[in-house]
Amino acid sequence: MAEKKNAFYPWIVLIIICLGGFIPNYTQYQLSPLAPQLIQSFKLSTSEFASIFSSVAIPAIFFSLVAGLLVDKFGIKRIIGVGFIIAAIGTVWRIWSDSYITLFASMLLTGFGITFLNANAAKVVGSWFPPEKVGSRTGIFLSASTLGMTVGTGTTALLSIQSAYRISAALSVIFVVLWFLFIKNPEDVNPDDRLEEKNKVNVLHSLKVVLKSRTVWLTGICLMFILGCNVVISSFLPTALGQRGLDSVTAGMYAAFVTGGSLIGCLFAPVLSERVGKNRPVMMFFALVSAAGTAFSWLAPVGVLLGLCLCITGIALGGLMPLLMSIPIQLKEIGPGYAGTAGGVTATLQLLGAVLIPTYIIAPIAGQNMNLFFILGAVCMLCVFLFVFTLPELGKGKGKREMV
Repeated sequence: MAEKKNAFYPWIVLIIICLGGFIPNYTQYQLSPLAPQLIQSFKLSTSEFASIFSSVAIPAIFFSLVAGLLVDKFGIKRIIGVGFIIAAIGTVWRIWSDSYITLFASMLLTGFGITFLNANAAKVVGSWFPPEKVGSRTGIFLSASTLGMTVGTGTTALLSIQSAYRISAALSVIFVVLWFLFIKNPEDVNPDDRLEEKNKVNVLHSLKVVLKSRTVWLTGICLMFILGCNVVISSFLPTALGQRGLDSVTAGMYAAFVTGGSLIGCLFAPVLSERVGKNRPVMMFFALVSAAGTAFSWLAPVGVLLGLCLCITGIALGGLMPLLMSIPIQLKEIGPGYAGTAGGVTATLQLLGAVLIPTYIIAPIAGQNMNLFFILGAVCMLCVFLFVFTLPELGKGKGKREMV
């Protein structure tokens, strides 16, 4: 009976972290359909609204590495739980926000939970599932996050501002309760678990081990370029389609094909990688498809073909994420013991790419030239292709080859 319970427990963990990915993204993306009301009510400029929406990412830039280090030192339950308590405070405070400053500050606080979870997602999954399943389970987690964005954007227009805020606040508080009720540290369940010894190492030692890993850096650089390309598409695709003569509603609908494709890719790519038995060829293929799709899919004839091309681009971009995020925990020098710190390093690089590449590299070069904008986004994915080529092969096919 205990064995059956233990066998099912990893799935409880996965369900809870999926909720942890869904709720913060749902909370953030409620703002998109509420934008006209918020701008009018608080007399916001468009730049002020944009800063409120993006304030959720501020904790991720500054605290991803800290979150990983702390989780490796003090365990999953306590540290990530604190992050979600801060996030719950933010979502509850948002109900009473009555100015730009209070709305900005409350939204900033909501970013702590997802920051702590994203940085340690592979560690949490890898602590309860075998290494060969980390990619597919991480893909499910990322799909839940994408679903949160989709539901937040698609349903909030039916609600008032206060109703939307109260729903997300209630979900956040309920999640905190579920987290502390059901989440356990692996070493608490299995006292002989090899994580126990590693959790006792000091923070500087964890950082030293991770920063010495060439593969961790390569993985982070790949994620950095992917996020840079992703922001190019999500930020400027509606504008580019508008220049082709599409109205804003139709352009937004086509942009949603990329998000939908990304959700499919998160689930599909790890399964494909398991079937093939190798990760690297799948990632290289997806990188090339992403490059071609980023450069040219927005130019496809309007209709089914445009939607299909954008969806395929989204599948390829989304599929790369779980495969890359699951790499550090599979490395012998990292493993579950240092996976939090490694996740913090890669998450920091990832978010720096999302901010620096589109804003300070691509935008100044491309200007108003949308063609060049998306070509430069495609160059990011060609860089990913080259860096993936240098990554070690961690798929199960490698083991088979060595046994022959």
